[in-house]
Amino acid sequence: MSMLHTSDLRQFRYCPRLFWLKQHQLKSSPIAFIQMIQSLGTALTQYLGVTEYFQGRRGMQADESLQAFASYEWCFGLRFEAHGLRVKIPGLHRDEKGIQIYFTTLSTNPKIEDSAYYAQLLWVLHENGIYPTQLYILYLNKDYVRDEIFSIKDCFKLSDQFLKPSGFIQGDCLKIVTRRIQDPREDILQIQTIQTLEDYPMTLDECPHKQKCEAFKICFPEVDLEAFEHEHLPASVRKALKNEDDEELNPLSRSDYAQMMARMNGGRFVDQNALKHWFKQFTNQTVTFVDFEWDTYGIPPFKGMRPFDVMPFQYSMHILGSEELKHQEFLGQGDCREEFIQSFLSVLPKDGPILAYNAFGAEVIRLRHLGQQFPQYAQELDEAISRFVDLAQVFVGGVVYDQRMRGSFSLKNLIHAIDPELSYESLAISHGIQAVLHYRNLSDEEDDGITREALLSYCHMDTFAMVKVFEWLKTLI
Repeated sequence: MSMLHTSDLRQFRYCPRLFWLKQHQLKSSPIAFIQMIQSLGTALTQYLGVTEYFQGRRGMQADESLQAFASYEWCFGLRFEAHGLRVKIPGLHRDEKGIQIYFTTLSTNPKIEDSAYYAQLLWVLHENGIYPTQLYILYLNKDYVRDEIFSIKDCFKLSDQFLKPSGFIQGDCLKIVTRRIQDPREDILQIQTIQTLEDYPMTLDECPHKQKCEAFKICFPEVDLEAFEHEHLPASVRKALKNEDDEELNPLSRSDYAQMMARMNGGRFVDQNALKHWFKQFTNQTVTFVDFEWDTYGIPPFKGMRPFDVMPFQYSMHILGSEELKHQEFLGQGDCREEFIQSFLSVLPKDGPILAYNAFGAEVIRLRHLGQQFPQYAQELDEAISRFVDLAQVFVGGVVYDQRMRGSFSLKNLIHAIDPELSYESLAISHGIQAVLHYRNLSDEEDDGITREALLSYCHMDTFAMVKVFEWLKTLI
Protein backbone atom coordinates (compact mmCIF):
# COMPACT_ATOMS: atom_id res chain seq x y z
CA MET A 1 0.00 0.00 0.00
CA SER A 2 1.50 3.36 -1.06
CA MET A 3 1.89 6.23 1.36
CA LEU A 4 -0.83 8.87 1.38
CA HIS A 5 -0.32 12.60 1.30
CA THR A 6 -2.44 15.49 2.49
CA SER A 7 -3.58 16.06 -1.11
CA ASP A 8 -5.05 12.54 -1.08
CA LEU A 9 -7.09 13.37 2.02
CA ARG A 10 -8.32 16.57 0.39
CA GLN A 11 -9.37 14.78 -2.80
CA PHE A 12 -11.08 11.99 -0.88
CA ARG A 13 -13.07 14.40 1.26
CA TYR A 14 -14.11 16.36 -1.83
CA CYS A 15 -15.40 13.23 -3.58
CA PRO A 16 -14.39 9.57 -3.02
CA ARG A 17 -15.30 8.67 -6.60
CA LEU A 18 -13.12 11.45 -8.05
CA PHE A 19 -10.27 10.32 -5.79
CA TRP A 20 -10.60 6.77 -7.14
CA LEU A 21 -10.64 8.03 -10.73
CA LYS A 22 -7.48 10.08 -10.22
CA GLN A 23 -5.78 7.05 -8.73
CA HIS A 24 -6.75 4.75 -11.61
CA GLN A 25 -7.96 6.54 -14.76
CA LEU A 26 -7.23 10.26 -14.60
CA LYS A 27 -3.58 10.21 -13.62
CA SER A 28 -1.72 13.27 -14.87
CA SER A 29 1.16 15.47 -13.86
CA PRO A 30 -0.07 18.51 -11.95
CA ILE A 31 0.51 21.89 -13.57
CA ALA A 32 1.37 24.68 -11.13
CA PHE A 33 -0.82 27.70 -11.78
CA ILE A 34 1.71 30.01 -10.11
CA GLN A 35 5.24 30.12 -11.50
CA MET A 36 8.04 30.39 -8.94
CA ILE A 37 11.54 31.53 -9.74
CA GLN A 38 12.60 29.62 -6.61
CA SER A 39 10.81 27.27 -4.22
CA LEU A 40 9.21 28.44 -0.99
CA GLY A 41 11.47 26.01 0.85
CA THR A 42 14.56 27.74 -0.55
CA ALA A 43 13.04 31.12 0.24
CA LEU A 44 12.45 30.09 3.87
CA THR A 45 16.07 29.03 4.35
CA GLN A 46 17.36 32.26 2.78
CA TYR A 47 14.91 34.49 4.66
CA LEU A 48 15.94 33.01 8.03
CA GLY A 49 19.60 33.40 7.10
CA VAL A 50 20.48 29.92 8.35
CA THR A 51 23.80 28.58 7.08
CA GLU A 52 24.20 25.34 9.05
CA TYR A 53 21.28 22.94 8.74
CA PHE A 54 20.09 19.54 7.55
CA GLN A 55 18.24 19.54 4.23
CA GLY A 56 15.69 16.80 3.65
CA ARG A 57 15.27 15.15 0.28
CA ARG A 58 12.59 13.45 -1.76
CA GLY A 59 12.14 9.79 -0.82
CA MET A 60 13.93 9.97 2.55
CA GLN A 61 12.51 7.73 5.26
CA ALA A 62 10.80 8.94 8.41
CA ASP A 63 13.45 7.44 10.70
CA GLU A 64 16.11 9.47 8.85
CA SER A 65 14.12 12.62 9.58
CA LEU A 66 13.86 11.74 13.26
CA GLN A 67 17.61 11.15 13.43
CA ALA A 68 18.32 14.45 11.67
CA PHE A 69 15.97 16.35 13.96
CA ALA A 70 17.76 14.86 17.00
CA SER A 71 21.18 15.84 15.60
CA TYR A 72 20.68 19.29 14.04
CA GLU A 73 19.42 22.57 15.46
CA TRP A 74 17.88 23.54 12.10
CA CYS A 75 16.17 21.14 9.68
CA PHE A 76 14.37 21.91 6.43
CA GLY A 77 12.20 19.68 4.25
CA LEU A 78 12.03 16.71 6.61
CA ARG A 79 9.56 13.91 5.80
CA PHE A 80 7.50 12.30 8.57
CA GLU A 81 4.94 9.49 8.53
CA ALA A 82 2.09 8.35 10.77
CA HIS A 83 -0.45 5.58 10.12
CA GLY A 84 0.17 5.69 6.38
CA LEU A 85 0.07 9.51 6.03
CA ARG A 86 3.30 11.15 4.84
CA VAL A 87 3.99 14.88 5.17
CA LYS A 88 6.79 17.32 4.44
CA ILE A 89 7.65 19.91 7.08
CA PRO A 90 9.22 23.09 5.62
CA GLY A 91 11.23 24.05 8.70
CA LEU A 92 11.99 22.92 12.26
CA HIS A 93 14.19 24.64 14.83
CA ARG A 94 15.13 23.35 18.27
CA ASP A 95 16.66 25.53 21.02
CA GLU A 96 16.46 26.08 24.78
CA LYS A 97 13.02 27.71 24.40
CA GLY A 98 11.49 24.69 22.71
CA ILE A 99 10.65 23.67 19.15
CA GLN A 100 9.64 26.14 16.48
CA ILE A 101 7.89 24.93 13.33
CA TYR A 102 7.91 26.91 10.10
CA PHE A 103 5.25 26.60 7.41
CA THR A 104 5.12 28.43 4.09
CA THR A 105 2.14 29.68 2.12
CA LEU A 106 1.81 30.84 -1.46
CA SER A 107 -0.26 33.81 -0.34
CA THR A 108 0.10 37.44 0.72
CA ASN A 109 -1.21 36.74 4.21
CA PRO A 110 -1.19 33.80 6.64
CA LYS A 111 -4.80 32.69 6.20
CA ILE A 112 -6.82 31.04 8.94
CA GLU A 113 -8.53 29.06 6.17
CA ASP A 114 -5.30 27.04 5.84
CA SER A 115 -5.30 26.01 9.50
CA ALA A 116 -7.00 22.65 8.77
CA TYR A 117 -4.15 21.75 6.40
CA TYR A 118 -1.52 22.80 8.94
CA ALA A 119 -3.39 20.72 11.55
CA GLN A 120 -2.84 17.57 9.47
CA LEU A 121 0.91 18.21 9.44
CA LEU A 122 0.93 18.95 13.15
CA TRP A 123 -0.98 15.72 13.85
CA VAL A 124 1.74 13.69 12.11
CA LEU A 125 4.43 15.51 14.13
CA HIS A 126 2.57 14.76 17.37
CA GLU A 127 2.33 11.09 16.39
CA ASN A 128 6.14 11.17 16.05
CA GLY A 129 6.56 12.69 19.52
CA ILE A 130 7.36 16.22 18.28
CA TYR A 131 5.36 19.00 19.98
CA PRO A 132 6.25 22.48 18.66
CA THR A 133 6.00 25.39 21.10
CA GLN A 134 5.66 28.04 18.40
CA LEU A 135 4.41 28.07 14.82
CA TYR A 136 5.51 30.58 12.17
CA ILE A 137 4.23 31.09 8.63
CA LEU A 138 6.32 32.61 5.84
CA TYR A 139 4.21 34.58 3.33
CA LEU A 140 4.68 37.05 0.50
CA ASN A 141 4.63 40.81 1.09
CA LYS A 142 1.91 42.30 -1.13
CA ASP A 143 3.50 45.76 -0.92
CA TYR A 144 6.89 44.69 -2.25
CA VAL A 145 7.84 46.14 -5.65
CA ARG A 146 10.91 44.57 -7.17
CA ASP A 147 13.88 46.71 -8.16
CA GLU A 148 16.70 45.52 -10.40
CA ILE A 149 18.07 43.47 -7.48
CA PHE A 150 15.71 41.02 -5.77
CA SER A 151 15.42 41.40 -1.97
CA ILE A 152 14.19 38.28 -0.21
CA LYS A 153 13.87 40.13 3.12
CA ASP A 154 11.52 42.67 1.54
CA CYS A 155 9.62 40.17 -0.59
CA PHE A 156 8.60 37.93 2.33
CA LYS A 157 7.24 38.33 5.85
CA LEU A 158 7.09 35.97 8.83
CA SER A 159 4.23 35.78 11.32
CA ASP A 160 3.09 33.65 14.24
CA GLN A 161 -0.42 35.12 13.94
CA PHE A 162 -3.16 34.44 11.42
CA LEU A 163 -4.03 37.68 9.63
CA LYS A 164 -6.89 38.96 7.50
CA PRO A 165 -5.96 40.74 4.23
CA SER A 166 -6.61 44.01 6.09
CA GLY A 167 -3.89 43.08 8.59
CA PHE A 168 -6.35 42.38 11.41
CA ILE A 169 -4.99 39.69 13.77
CA GLN A 170 -7.19 36.60 14.02
CA GLY A 171 -5.20 34.69 16.61
CA ASP A 172 -2.08 32.74 17.52
CA CYS A 173 -1.19 30.23 14.79
CA LEU A 174 -0.14 27.39 17.06
CA LYS A 175 -3.19 27.64 19.34
CA ILE A 176 -5.66 27.76 16.43
CA VAL A 177 -3.98 24.94 14.50
CA THR A 178 -3.75 22.74 17.60
CA ARG A 179 -7.49 23.19 18.27
CA ARG A 180 -8.26 22.04 14.73
CA ILE A 181 -6.32 18.78 14.85
CA GLN A 182 -8.56 15.86 13.93
CA ASP A 183 -7.56 12.20 13.87
CA PRO A 184 -7.67 11.23 10.15
CA ARG A 185 -7.17 7.49 10.68
CA GLU A 186 -10.74 6.59 9.75
CA ASP A 187 -10.42 8.48 6.46
CA ILE A 188 -7.01 6.91 5.86
CA LEU A 189 -8.47 3.41 6.25
CA GLN A 190 -11.30 4.23 3.82
CA ILE A 191 -8.82 5.62 1.30
CA GLN A 192 -6.63 2.53 1.56
CA THR A 193 -9.69 0.37 0.93
CA ILE A 194 -10.74 2.45 -2.08
CA GLN A 195 -7.27 2.14 -3.59
CA THR A 196 -7.72 -1.64 -3.83
CA LEU A 197 -11.11 -1.52 -5.57
CA GLU A 198 -11.44 -2.31 -9.28
CA ASP A 199 -14.22 0.28 -9.49
CA TYR A 200 -15.96 2.79 -7.24
CA PRO A 201 -19.49 3.31 -8.59
CA MET A 202 -21.61 6.29 -7.61
CA THR A 203 -25.20 7.19 -8.41
CA LEU A 204 -26.27 10.59 -9.67
CA ASP A 205 -28.02 11.25 -6.36
CA GLU A 206 -24.80 10.52 -4.47
CA CYS A 207 -22.69 12.86 -6.63
CA PRO A 208 -21.67 15.81 -4.40
CA HIS A 209 -20.54 18.20 -7.15
CA LYS A 210 -22.80 17.82 -10.18
CA GLN A 211 -22.41 21.41 -11.35
CA LYS A 212 -18.62 21.67 -11.28
CA CYS A 213 -16.99 18.24 -11.43
CA GLU A 214 -14.51 17.63 -14.23
CA ALA A 215 -15.37 13.92 -14.28
CA PHE A 216 -19.16 14.21 -14.60
CA LYS A 217 -19.24 12.81 -18.14
CA ILE A 218 -16.95 9.93 -17.11
CA CYS A 219 -19.08 9.00 -14.11
CA PHE A 220 -22.44 9.38 -15.85
CA PRO A 221 -21.95 8.83 -19.62
CA GLU A 222 -25.55 7.67 -20.12
CA VAL A 223 -27.20 10.79 -18.66
CA ASP A 224 -29.24 12.35 -21.47
CA LEU A 225 -29.11 16.03 -22.39
CA GLU A 226 -32.32 16.97 -20.61
CA ALA A 227 -31.34 15.37 -17.31
CA PHE A 228 -27.82 16.68 -17.62
CA GLU A 229 -29.10 20.21 -18.17
CA HIS A 230 -31.42 19.96 -15.18
CA GLU A 231 -28.55 18.97 -12.87
CA HIS A 232 -26.58 22.02 -14.03
CA LEU A 233 -29.36 24.51 -13.44
CA PRO A 234 -28.90 26.76 -10.40
CA ALA A 235 -30.63 25.45 -7.27
CA SER A 236 -33.09 28.37 -7.30
CA VAL A 237 -34.19 27.48 -10.85
CA ARG A 238 -34.58 23.78 -10.05
CA LYS A 239 -36.72 24.70 -7.06
CA ALA A 240 -38.94 26.99 -9.13
CA LEU A 241 -39.41 24.34 -11.83
CA LYS A 242 -40.17 21.66 -9.27
CA ASN A 243 -42.75 23.76 -7.43
CA GLU A 244 -44.22 25.35 -10.58
CA ASP A 245 -44.78 28.40 -8.43
CA ASP A 246 -44.57 31.84 -10.01
CA GLU A 247 -43.68 33.35 -6.64
CA GLU A 248 -40.46 31.37 -6.73
CA LEU A 249 -39.39 33.36 -9.82
CA ASN A 250 -39.09 36.68 -8.01
CA PRO A 251 -35.62 36.18 -6.47
CA LEU A 252 -34.10 34.72 -9.66
CA SER A 253 -31.14 36.51 -11.22
CA ARG A 254 -31.29 37.41 -14.92
CA SER A 255 -29.08 34.46 -15.88
CA ASP A 256 -31.16 32.07 -13.72
CA TYR A 257 -34.34 33.37 -15.36
CA ALA A 258 -32.82 32.93 -18.84
CA GLN A 259 -31.89 29.32 -18.05
CA MET A 260 -35.35 28.55 -16.75
CA MET A 261 -37.09 30.15 -19.74
CA ALA A 262 -34.82 28.29 -22.16
CA ARG A 263 -35.80 25.02 -20.54
CA MET A 264 -39.50 25.89 -20.72
CA ASN A 265 -39.45 27.22 -24.30
CA GLY A 266 -37.70 24.74 -26.53
CA GLY A 267 -34.09 25.12 -25.39
CA ARG A 268 -33.28 28.77 -26.06
CA PHE A 269 -34.04 32.15 -24.53
CA VAL A 270 -33.32 35.49 -26.24
CA ASP A 271 -34.18 38.90 -24.83
CA GLN A 272 -34.72 40.50 -28.25
CA ASN A 273 -34.91 44.11 -27.08
CA ALA A 274 -31.79 43.83 -24.93
CA LEU A 275 -29.83 42.08 -27.69
CA LYS A 276 -30.82 44.71 -30.28
CA HIS A 277 -29.78 47.48 -27.89
CA TRP A 278 -26.43 45.76 -27.28
CA PHE A 279 -25.71 45.55 -31.01
CA LYS A 280 -26.35 49.28 -31.55
CA GLN A 281 -22.86 50.10 -30.23
CA PHE A 282 -21.34 48.20 -33.17
CA THR A 283 -23.24 49.95 -35.97
CA ASN A 284 -20.85 51.10 -38.71
CA GLN A 285 -17.88 50.34 -36.45
CA THR A 286 -14.73 48.32 -36.86
CA VAL A 287 -14.98 45.61 -34.20
CA THR A 288 -11.77 44.20 -32.68
CA PHE A 289 -11.64 40.89 -30.82
CA VAL A 290 -8.68 40.31 -28.47
CA ASP A 291 -7.45 37.59 -26.17
CA PHE A 292 -4.34 37.53 -23.97
CA GLU A 293 -2.36 34.64 -22.53
CA TRP A 294 -0.33 35.33 -19.42
CA ASP A 295 1.69 33.74 -16.64
CA THR A 296 1.37 34.48 -12.93
CA TYR A 297 4.52 34.82 -10.81
CA GLY A 298 4.52 34.28 -7.06
CA ILE A 299 7.94 35.92 -6.67
CA PRO A 300 8.31 38.89 -9.06
CA PRO A 301 10.99 38.08 -11.66
CA PHE A 302 11.33 41.53 -13.23
CA LYS A 303 11.65 45.15 -12.14
CA GLY A 304 8.41 46.92 -11.26
CA MET A 305 6.48 43.71 -10.53
CA ARG A 306 4.85 42.72 -7.23
CA PRO A 307 4.17 39.24 -5.81
CA PHE A 308 1.51 37.45 -7.87
CA ASP A 309 1.73 39.96 -10.68
CA VAL A 310 0.74 38.68 -14.09
CA MET A 311 2.82 39.07 -17.23
CA PRO A 312 1.06 38.81 -20.61
CA PHE A 313 3.25 36.99 -23.11
CA GLN A 314 0.86 36.56 -26.04
CA TYR A 315 -2.13 38.11 -27.75
CA SER A 316 -4.39 37.29 -30.66
CA MET A 317 -6.44 39.96 -32.43
CA HIS A 318 -9.15 39.57 -35.03
CA ILE A 319 -10.34 42.76 -36.72
CA LEU A 320 -13.81 42.73 -38.27
CA GLY A 321 -14.29 45.75 -40.55
CA SER A 322 -15.87 46.53 -43.90
CA GLU A 323 -13.26 44.37 -45.63
CA GLU A 324 -12.29 40.75 -44.92
CA LEU A 325 -11.49 39.55 -41.43
CA LYS A 326 -7.89 40.40 -40.45
CA HIS A 327 -5.69 38.77 -37.84
CA GLN A 328 -2.73 40.01 -35.78
CA GLU A 329 -0.73 38.16 -33.13
CA PHE A 330 2.25 38.36 -30.78
CA LEU A 331 4.23 35.81 -28.77
CA GLY A 332 7.17 36.97 -26.67
CA GLN A 333 9.74 35.47 -24.34
CA GLY A 334 11.53 36.63 -21.20
CA ASP A 335 10.60 40.10 -20.00
CA CYS A 336 8.49 40.92 -23.04
CA ARG A 337 6.12 43.38 -21.32
CA GLU A 338 7.20 46.52 -23.17
CA GLU A 339 7.45 44.65 -26.46
CA PHE A 340 3.93 43.33 -25.86
CA ILE A 341 2.61 46.87 -25.27
CA GLN A 342 4.32 48.30 -28.35
CA SER A 343 3.11 45.50 -30.60
CA PHE A 344 -0.46 45.64 -29.26
CA LEU A 345 -0.79 49.40 -29.69
CA SER A 346 0.79 49.36 -33.16
CA VAL A 347 -1.80 46.99 -34.66
CA LEU A 348 -4.88 48.01 -32.64
CA PRO A 349 -7.39 49.99 -34.76
CA LYS A 350 -7.57 53.64 -33.64
CA ASP A 351 -11.28 53.51 -32.93
CA GLY A 352 -14.19 51.11 -32.56
CA PRO A 353 -15.17 48.72 -29.75
CA ILE A 354 -12.79 46.06 -28.49
CA LEU A 355 -14.41 42.79 -27.48
CA ALA A 356 -12.93 40.25 -25.09
CA TYR A 357 -14.53 37.41 -23.18
CA ASN A 358 -14.62 38.35 -19.47
CA ALA A 359 -12.84 41.53 -20.55
CA PHE A 360 -12.94 43.35 -17.22
CA GLY A 361 -11.77 40.34 -15.27
CA ALA A 362 -8.83 39.65 -17.55
CA GLU A 363 -7.59 41.76 -20.47
CA VAL A 364 -8.51 45.13 -18.96
CA ILE A 365 -6.73 44.26 -15.70
CA ARG A 366 -3.65 43.16 -17.65
CA LEU A 367 -3.51 46.44 -19.60
CA ARG A 368 -4.05 48.53 -16.47
CA HIS A 369 -1.15 46.81 -14.70
CA LEU A 370 1.08 47.28 -17.74
CA GLY A 371 0.23 50.99 -17.69
CA GLN A 372 1.31 51.17 -14.05
CA GLN A 373 4.58 49.37 -14.76
CA PHE A 374 5.29 51.42 -17.91
CA PRO A 375 3.70 54.84 -17.31
CA GLN A 376 4.97 56.18 -20.66
CA TYR A 377 2.23 54.07 -22.30
CA ALA A 378 -0.47 54.60 -19.65
CA GLN A 379 -2.52 57.16 -21.58
CA GLU A 380 -2.71 55.07 -24.76
CA LEU A 381 -3.56 51.95 -22.76
CA ASP A 382 -6.25 53.82 -20.81
CA GLU A 383 -7.80 54.96 -24.09
CA ALA A 384 -7.86 51.36 -25.28
CA ILE A 385 -9.39 50.22 -21.97
CA SER A 386 -12.24 52.73 -22.39
CA ARG A 387 -13.28 50.94 -25.61
CA PHE A 388 -13.60 47.45 -24.17
CA VAL A 389 -16.89 45.54 -24.27
CA ASP A 390 -17.37 42.24 -22.42
CA LEU A 391 -18.81 39.63 -24.77
CA ALA A 392 -19.49 37.30 -21.84
CA GLN A 393 -22.05 39.71 -20.37
CA VAL A 394 -24.54 38.82 -23.11
CA PHE A 395 -24.70 35.35 -21.58
CA VAL A 396 -23.87 35.95 -17.92
CA GLY A 397 -26.35 38.85 -17.91
CA GLY A 398 -29.18 36.64 -19.14
CA VAL A 399 -29.69 38.26 -22.56
CA VAL A 400 -29.13 34.96 -24.37
CA TYR A 401 -29.08 31.40 -23.10
CA ASP A 402 -29.00 28.19 -25.10
CA GLN A 403 -29.68 24.92 -23.32
CA ARG A 404 -26.73 23.32 -25.12
CA MET A 405 -24.46 25.48 -22.92
CA ARG A 406 -25.38 23.12 -20.05
CA GLY A 407 -25.04 25.73 -17.35
CA SER A 408 -21.55 26.85 -18.36
CA PHE A 409 -20.69 30.34 -19.60
CA SER A 410 -17.13 29.58 -20.68
CA LEU A 411 -16.14 30.46 -24.24
CA LYS A 412 -15.05 26.89 -24.95
CA ASN A 413 -18.39 25.48 -23.87
CA LEU A 414 -20.26 28.20 -25.73
CA ILE A 415 -18.53 27.66 -29.07
CA HIS A 416 -19.00 23.90 -28.71
CA ALA A 417 -22.74 24.50 -28.27
CA ILE A 418 -23.21 26.73 -31.32
CA ASP A 419 -20.55 25.27 -33.65
CA PRO A 420 -19.42 21.77 -32.57
CA GLU A 421 -17.08 21.51 -35.58
CA LEU A 422 -14.99 24.41 -34.23
CA SER A 423 -13.36 22.39 -31.48
CA TYR A 424 -10.49 23.19 -29.14
CA GLU A 425 -9.93 19.45 -28.74
CA SER A 426 -8.41 19.26 -32.22
CA LEU A 427 -5.61 21.63 -31.17
CA ALA A 428 -2.25 20.53 -29.81
CA ILE A 429 -2.90 22.95 -26.90
CA SER A 430 -6.54 22.91 -25.85
CA HIS A 431 -6.73 25.02 -22.68
CA GLY A 432 -5.02 27.92 -20.98
CA ILE A 433 -3.09 26.00 -18.33
CA GLN A 434 -1.51 23.87 -21.06
CA ALA A 435 -0.57 27.04 -22.92
CA VAL A 436 1.18 28.43 -19.85
CA LEU A 437 3.10 25.17 -19.32
CA HIS A 438 4.31 25.11 -22.92
CA TYR A 439 5.26 28.78 -22.73
CA ARG A 440 7.35 28.14 -19.62
CA ASN A 441 9.29 25.48 -21.50
CA LEU A 442 9.63 27.55 -24.67
CA SER A 443 13.19 28.32 -25.76
CA ASP A 444 14.90 29.93 -28.72
CA GLU A 445 15.87 26.53 -30.10
CA GLU A 446 14.86 25.89 -33.68
CA ASP A 447 12.93 22.73 -32.77
CA ASP A 448 10.61 24.81 -30.60
CA GLY A 449 8.88 26.03 -33.75
CA ILE A 450 6.17 23.39 -33.26
CA THR A 451 5.50 24.65 -29.74
CA ARG A 452 5.30 28.25 -30.91
CA GLU A 453 2.85 27.29 -33.63
CA ALA A 454 0.72 25.41 -31.12
CA LEU A 455 0.62 28.44 -28.80
CA LEU A 456 -0.30 30.76 -31.64
CA SER A 457 -3.03 28.39 -32.87
CA TYR A 458 -4.59 28.17 -29.40
CA CYS A 459 -4.76 31.93 -28.86
CA HIS A 460 -5.97 32.39 -32.47
CA MET A 461 -8.84 30.00 -31.72
CA ASP A 462 -10.00 32.15 -28.78
CA THR A 463 -10.48 35.29 -30.85
CA PHE A 464 -11.81 33.41 -33.88
CA ALA A 465 -14.36 31.72 -31.59
CA MET A 466 -15.45 35.15 -30.37
CA VAL A 467 -16.00 36.26 -33.96
CA LYS A 468 -18.17 33.19 -34.54
CA VAL A 469 -20.17 33.85 -31.36
CA PHE A 470 -20.63 37.49 -32.38
CA GLU A 471 -21.90 36.48 -35.82
CA TRP A 472 -24.21 33.85 -34.31
CA LEU A 473 -25.72 36.45 -31.98
CA LYS A 474 -26.57 38.57 -35.02
CA THR A 475 -28.74 35.76 -36.36
CA LEU A 476 -30.85 35.80 -33.17
CA ILE A 477 -32.11 39.37 -33.64
